[in-house]
Amino acid sequence: MFGRVFSGRIRLLASLFALGLCGPLSIAAMAQGERTPTPPAQPMSGPGGRAYVYDEVRAAEVGTGATGYWIFAPEDVSTTAEPLPLVLFFHGFSAVDPLTYRAWIDHIVLRGAVVVYPVYQTLELDELNPDTYFPNALTAIAAAVDRLGRPDYPTVDLTRVAAVGHSVGGVLAANYAAVAGPIGLPIPAAMMPVEPGGCRDCAGSTAGVPFAKLELVPDSTFALVVVGSDDTVVGTSGADVIWAETGHITDDRRDYVEIVSDDHGSPALVADHFQPSADDMGGEVDSLDWFGTWKLLDALLACAFEGEACDTALGDTPEQRFMGSWSDGVPVTPMRVTDGPASP
Repeated sequence: MFGRVFSGRIRLLASLFALGLCGPLSIAAMAQGERTPTPPAQPMSGPGGRAYVYDEVRAAEVGTGATGYWIFAPEDVSTTAEPLPLVLFFHGFSAVDPLTYRAWIDHIVLRGAVVVYPVYQTLELDELNPDTYFPNALTAIAAAVDRLGRPDYPTVDLTRVAAVGHSVGGVLAANYAAVAGPIGLPIPAAMMPVEPGGCRDCAGSTAGVPFAKLELVPDSTFALVVVGSDDTVVGTSGADVIWAETGHITDDRRDYVEIVSDDHGSPALVADHFQPSADDMGGEVDSLDWFGTWKLLDALLACAFEGEACDTALGDTPEQRFMGSWSDGVPVTPMRVTDGPASP
């Protein structure tokens, strides 16, 4: 029986080859049972991986309106445990519900950090004033820092602080890094604006969130400025401003990173403006998260806080650029890492 099936398959392949419908590569693929390649899964360990320190995340919404905020912390952490790092997470326009980024937030927390998520805006039309977003965020952060360490809230290490933000939140993250020290708030050792946009003076815009004086960002800051190759919503104008205005940070502490789309398999990996979101706005978690934004932030925190994983966070290294491999072994298109948008 096996011999008849096998010889029948050989005759079919020979016929297709004779008709010009099948070359040597396609014959090999058919013989192996050709399948559409699928994207890589989340790695087991390392930056972006799922080797978590904690099991559950506890979320608490504090306050109301534009000066409210959320605190995300490990459910099973003791209030007497060693203080945890603090990550300030600035959302994109209208994403006042953290569900939009909940997968990423949970990942950060389960790896061993506390996340504060300033609401900073309401969706009432008469209150959509970009000039108020940053002051609202600062008010929320000050209140959150004061609350952390009280009963039922974990203690944080204010020497291990990072600011990350997406879209408008990317502008706010950069602004925070500039003003935190002068106004007495925790100074971030690391910042990562992702696809920053919605900013005044970006691409000639006269509306949006104004930039702070980014030359005040400490030169000791570790920084990644991240864009998406298919971001048609904000493009790179905000990222280019942040990069240009933080030129006092040496290139060994910062990189300009482009996450690149790849349609080799299915589903395709699309580095558009909504790539960092999940569970809302049509976004789904995929390898552009695990090997892209999640990996970059994990590595940047480890580098800034512990002096570890710096070769994954910075330097245009193979470890930094690597985006995993499709199920057929073909590498996903690596990130492009440069010392600025005009670099070759």
